Amino acid sequence: MNFIKFVFDPDAWSEVYAAIRKNKLRTILTMIGVAWGMFLFVLLLGVTRGLQNGFDRNLADAATNSLFVWGGTTSMPYEGFQKGRKIELKMSDVRKIQAHFPQISLLAPRNSKPSSVIAYGSKYNFYTVNGDYPDQNRMFGKDIIQGRFINEDDIKNETKICVLGIEVAEQFFGKNPSPLGKQIRISDSYYTIVGVYDTPSSPVETKDQIYIPFTTFQKVYNQGETIQYLSLSLPNNYDIISFEKQLKAYLKTIKNIAPDDDQAIGGFNLGEMLGKIMKFVKGLQFLAIVVGGMTLFSGVIAIASILLITVSERTKEFGIRRALGAIPAQIRGQILLESVVLTLIAGLFGIIMAASILMLLNEIIVPANENIPLYNASIDLVTLFTALAVMIVMATLAGLIPAQRAILIKPIDALRDE
Repeated sequence: MNFIKFVFDPDAWSEVYAAIRKNKLRTILTMIGVAWGMFLFVLLLGVTRGLQNGFDRNLADAATNSLFVWGGTTSMPYEGFQKGRKIELKMSDVRKIQAHFPQISLLAPRNSKPSSVIAYGSKYNFYTVNGDYPDQNRMFGKDIIQGRFINEDDIKNETKICVLGIEVAEQFFGKNPSPLGKQIRISDSYYTIVGVYDTPSSPVETKDQIYIPFTTFQKVYNQGETIQYLSLSLPNNYDIISFEKQLKAYLKTIKNIAPDDDQAIGGFNLGEMLGKIMKFVKGLQFLAIVVGGMTLFSGVIAIASILLITVSERTKEFGIRRALGAIPAQIRGQILLESVVLTLIAGLFGIIMAASILMLLNEIIVPANENIPLYNASIDLVTLFTALAVMIVMATLAGLIPAQRAILIKPIDALRDE
């Protein structure tokens, strides 16, 4: 009898139910292994996909092929200069870098003043004030929920305008603030509020900072040509790791720094870091597949072992059926059907449990904890159905061993068995 026809035979299903009901506890304990394997597979893969989605969402407005560079302190003497010399980057260095590296797509210097006194009316607090160019927001976009960000006219005219983080705005103007056009005091100067942002995409920015034009910052805080650090980005087809080495070597040349001095120029390579993170996430996904697959495989093997025991216990039953005319294909189909049914039920239960936890993560835990980098932790249907198909194939193969043993039982020997 064809196995597919056997699947639609009501008597076959009655026998499967009777076999499961006869040894309920043993069957349930065996199915737990399969359920646990599928649970781990779906949960771990869903969480790692959620991590990847979270990073993709958080960095959607960021130029990820970017790096930050700043001046440090020399650690060795060079060409008459003593070690311990403090290196300061200048706006003239920015112009030289732009001319020497035409592949740079965006470049923006920044200066910051932490713990600046910010006041509005009788309220005051301390926040970080950043002097920025518009390109800074093009590299690491902020979610501007009101107004605008700094533009080129602000840079050219050294205007006293500012953009507030949502936490700063709520501190001075309450929930659902509308501060546009109002003036706040930053240190000893007054600035007109032109924008409010919510979520920054940069890993070094938060919701409690204030942004003013870079040229205004330099003038108000008497910074002259000095800059604290540079942000720059390349097109995605450029090797940012190799470029960082080239840039630092060039800066050492124009700043009279020893070529082997690794402390004089500091840097943070965002592109390199994100590449490592993505490799780590991919590694977690591979680990989830391996761990879940191995656990699932061990559970299926356990079901095969239980079916071997069942075959031994049902020796007389199979002998009688053979004596009454049952062909080997019927016996084999019965055992295979039991194997597939047990595995499928256990696997579906594992999927349901894992999906419930993923839903709990997505709907309750993650929204309540914004710092968790998870978004839409889930597993796609193609992967899920592939896993189910592999599981059924494994169950079928595992069931072949007890099925073959069952059909090798000779009717006369089975009827003698006590």
